[in-house]
Amino acid sequence: MAKCAVNQQPMSKDAAFLSLFSIGLQWFGLLLNVFLTKRLGAASVGVLTLMNSFYGLACVLTGGSGFIATSRFVSEEIGADGNPRKVFGYALRFCLVLSCSACIVICIFTPQLMGLLPDLGSNVLAVRLLSLSLPISAFYACCKGRCYGYQRVYLPAIAECIEFLIRALILAFCTAFLIPGGKISLLTAFAFAMLGGQGTAAIFLCIPKMPVPSEETTCRIRFSQFIRLILPITFNACLVSLLSSANDALVPLTLLQSGSSTEAALAQFGEFEAIILPALFFPSVVQCCLSGLLVPTLSRARTAKDTSCIQSITQRVLEQTTAFSLFVVLIFALFGHTIGSFLGGDAFAGNILRFMAPVVPFIYLEIVLEGILRGLGKQNFSSVNYLAEYMVRISVLLICVPLFGFFGIVASYLACNLTGNAVRLFFVLRATGLRPNWKRILLRPTFALLLSWQCSALLLFLLRASKLSPPFYFVLFCLICGGLNVFLLRVMEQMSPIRSSKAVI
Repeated sequence: MAKCAVNQQPMSKDAAFLSLFSIGLQWFGLLLNVFLTKRLGAASVGVLTLMNSFYGLACVLTGGSGFIATSRFVSEEIGADGNPRKVFGYALRFCLVLSCSACIVICIFTPQLMGLLPDLGSNVLAVRLLSLSLPISAFYACCKGRCYGYQRVYLPAIAECIEFLIRALILAFCTAFLIPGGKISLLTAFAFAMLGGQGTAAIFLCIPKMPVPSEETTCRIRFSQFIRLILPITFNACLVSLLSSANDALVPLTLLQSGSSTEAALAQFGEFEAIILPALFFPSVVQCCLSGLLVPTLSRARTAKDTSCIQSITQRVLEQTTAFSLFVVLIFALFGHTIGSFLGGDAFAGNILRFMAPVVPFIYLEIVLEGILRGLGKQNFSSVNYLAEYMVRISVLLICVPLFGFFGIVASYLACNLTGNAVRLFFVLRATGLRPNWKRILLRPTFALLLSWQCSALLLFLLRASKLSPPFYFVLFCLICGGLNVFLLRVMEQMSPIRSSKAVI
């Protein structure tokens, strides 16, 4: 078996560590969404979601995708025994020039902009606060990328916890005491929350010291080369964020065309963004953490020209993602109504969760495949594929939502994820040269899941667990079925270990 130049054990430990932090953040994020929905109403949460979407777009457009670029290029510089500190300086200079320029322009022309939008005229302060947060967001993203490049993932994990805590406290305080009395607008509360959360987290990441290379160490690339390399990454991030924001804006507009009122459209959109999507993405924290770690890990392997290591990691990631996503599909298909009700939604949320369950494997697969593509430096393909994928999503959205209402959104997610990830998977396999073991990727986890499901249902039937409350039955089933599923996968792995050096488990 060929030895992998990149040690995968630290990556597994880092992924597990990040997952624990992310699970906590996702859980508290869901609780915050439930609190905001009950206090402000689903329509106001829908407006808040649109604000967050467009603010994220502004951060990407003015920040140059600092996190991805910094983590990748710092990792490559470390793998080449170069000067990662200088590369971090390049990234910081590029991102701060963009964000500071945008901040100055917005602050100067905010009154004129508000004059074009009279309904927002009272929010000049909020817009200026958001513009001031753009350089902070860019600096924060670069610092997180540097930590990932040095594989000190616990630092950005703690920073994200600090950011969420400050942001949630500010939003909760404003929601409870200031917004109901009209003392502050929703946009101003959002601006204070973002500025406070990201500013505090950025200060925290300034404290730890990173290894300092010797003065004799030369940097592998010059700043002009860095600019040429970062532009495709920036373009890809901007394109994805722009299309995502356009898609978010079209959802309530197409719901209006289906016959819904403005209030009902925003309420449905708010429930979809505050309850349904967070519930679907909540289990994906492992894939999100793994995707972030794949970028620096595969970048180092690519720099070392270790093809067998890249193939090994890719095979392993595909197996884990398939097994986990199939289990999540089963849980949402069986307990969609229970989950929706527990999160404060109604029967509508439960129905949508069950209908969207088949989309889960494609959503999770996209997360890890994008991490692989970024680690391999294939941003150009990723940009083209995202463009095609969002064209499919928006086209289906414009056609199906006016005809079928909210179920047209489900159709748009399913259509774009099927087409986009089929192309994405084909390109990853071609780029890595991996001949995947489909028996291990598909057949083994499917068999283990079906057997676990039936055995768990039989055991709970014999124990008369149906008399328990639905939430308790749900937790008990997840524990038994999940534990049995992991056990069966381990047993099958022990019985038939992989022998090929191209797909190490």
